[in-house]
Amino acid sequence: MTDPVASANTLDAGLEALRDIGARLDRAPAPQPPPTVAEPVLVGTGNARGFRAADRTGVVTITLDEDLKLVEATVLDHWKSRVEPAFLGEALTEAYLAALDAAVQERSERLASETPPAAAPASDADGPVVFPTLDEVVAAARASRERNENERLRQQRERGPAAEPEPPREVSGSFGYLTLRVQGGAMLSASPNVSALANAGTANLQEDIEAAFGNAGLKSPHAVSESGSVRRDKSAGREFDEEEDAWRGFHGND
Repeated sequence: MTDPVASANTLDAGLEALRDIGARLDRAPAPQPPPTVAEPVLVGTGNARGFRAADRTGVVTITLDEDLKLVEATVLDHWKSRVEPAFLGEALTEAYLAALDAAVQERSERLASETPPAAAPASDADGPVVFPTLDEVVAAARASRERNENERLRQQRERGPAAEPEPPREVSGSFGYLTLRVQGGAMLSASPNVSALANAGTANLQEDIEAAFGNAGLKSPHAVSESGSVRRDKSAGREFDEEEDAWRGFHGND
């Protein structure tokens, strides 16, 4: 016969174990979504190639053209509900690097697929093949080495002293919400201004990101607004809206 007291003790122990498992599950971190994958897109009016990618939270989306320049940066309206301002720079960096990696990989694959033209086969009409002597081979090798060395020295004289690599520099937009660290024509990372981001509107934040890329020389000529006209690039100093250009052309510059 089953001991009711023992059964009750076993049941209590099982319930306690379940409560312990539930408590540990509550403390466990939420599973992270997989990293983003960039998708190919068409940018500009000429159907140029581009790549679009978002960070893993979906807060920031970056579109680059095939020259690795920024076409568009978008930020979710309620981005603060998904990511804290202190981590916005990481979100921007992740989205940018994902799009950049896809663009670089696509370019490499395209160049690798472009095979050089095959050499024309030798004609038998030129007569029998004459093999050079050992002395002729050695003399030709010495002459070739001498020509290469002279050419290297000439190019070195024309270039002058070797230029130092460009050090990383920090660039920001007019609002200063984010500071980009750029080097060699690419963004390395982005640092947020947490206090300024506390009251940042989404439209101003997007404008500030694009202005920062413009100040860094990383803005694409294909950058477009929602209406499809060229977006004003305050950092570059000009690029008018298409309708405004037409209006000025009709009425003249007052």
